[in-house]
Amino acid sequence: MPKTLKSDPSDVRARNIRAVFQLLFPAEQMSRAELGRRVGLSRMAISEVVGEMTENRLLRETGVDSRSGRGKRSVMLAVDPDGWRIVSIDLTQQFVIRGALVDLCGRIVDRVEIPCENMGDVPLEIVGELCEKLLSMTDRPLLGMGVSVPGVVGQDGTVIRSVNLGWTNVPLRQRIETRFHVPAVVSNDTNMALLGECYFGDCSADSVFIKIGQGVGAAVCVNGEIVEGCGYAAGEIGHVVVDPKGPRCVCGKRGCLEALLSVSYLRERIDAEPEDRTAILSEAGQRLGRALAMTVSLLDLSDVSVFGPPEIVGEAFIGSMREELESCISADYRNAPSLHRCQQGDDLVLRGQAVAVIRGLLDSIHSRGLVEDVVHFTSEGEQSHHDPDEHSGKSGD
Repeated sequence: MPKTLKSDPSDVRARNIRAVFQLLFPAEQMSRAELGRRVGLSRMAISEVVGEMTENRLLRETGVDSRSGRGKRSVMLAVDPDGWRIVSIDLTQQFVIRGALVDLCGRIVDRVEIPCENMGDVPLEIVGELCEKLLSMTDRPLLGMGVSVPGVVGQDGTVIRSVNLGWTNVPLRQRIETRFHVPAVVSNDTNMALLGECYFGDCSADSVFIKIGQGVGAAVCVNGEIVEGCGYAAGEIGHVVVDPKGPRCVCGKRGCLEALLSVSYLRERIDAEPEDRTAILSEAGQRLGRALAMTVSLLDLSDVSVFGPPEIVGEAFIGSMREELESCISADYRNAPSLHRCQQGDDLVLRGQAVAVIRGLLDSIHSRGLVEDVVHFTSEGEQSHHDPDEHSGKSGD
């Protein structure tokens, strides 16, 4: 008879912390009793978990509940936005590298931008410079750093290939952790946009996210988990040929989805034939709907979110795309997925990347010790102990 493997107590503790945090993130409030019921813990066990999370400034008490009637009111708990900070970097914008300090609720509290004339050859030094500026703007302990990259990113944080940045096999996570002595998470930008839309927008646990910009990218979420693929290239649909007789793409092939749907290509067509604007955008939406129908049907996804400039991804584009999906997918046993335009704005990638850092590094706080004893690392790698209650008096942070 096979032996039953015993659970590691540290694994159980970490699982409970993640479960409690997930219930409250980003802006929910619950009592200890309700959290215990939801997670399946006894009164004593949930008190221990919440006590540790409160000490480590992951949670805070927000006051008593507002219910009327007899009986003692419960003390409510929520995510503590003031205990930690995340550095989030977005390398997807044209001519600028954007960075932000984000709190544990996923809200941006400060930001920095550095102009970059040639995004096709971005030096790592600029990324380090941006991180340094953000670190100098906060006196809170740092949970970690996150960087969103347009391209294929390996599980170890190596940028396998980013055409837009001119990078191949760049060990970005290793470089950041070596320089700043804090844990880092490096991710594909479209995956992070999907993560942001799931938490702050309208995506469900089974959805596909399409990002239309310089290129065309996708991200897929199944059962609440982002699909990365065996080669970490899931969602790289931009260079799939959908029209062999179409225009030549930068990759050398003809009729790639990116060649037909990129913002620059559609704008050029509209500028040349402004009277046909609606027809051009309707055709583009129809083409994308047809390209996605197989994926949506194969995975039985419940919704589709499209992110792009409003003058491109508007009523004509979305309406035509919806009609195509419905005609290709609808049957007596299946409804077409819900389709909407993402309205979270340009901060979506920054916020989604911060969520990835929170999800990936939440457990590490326990091994670092209580927040009062956390070592705060400066950009030069020097260590300084930090008391989070000694604020600098700067607004917003």
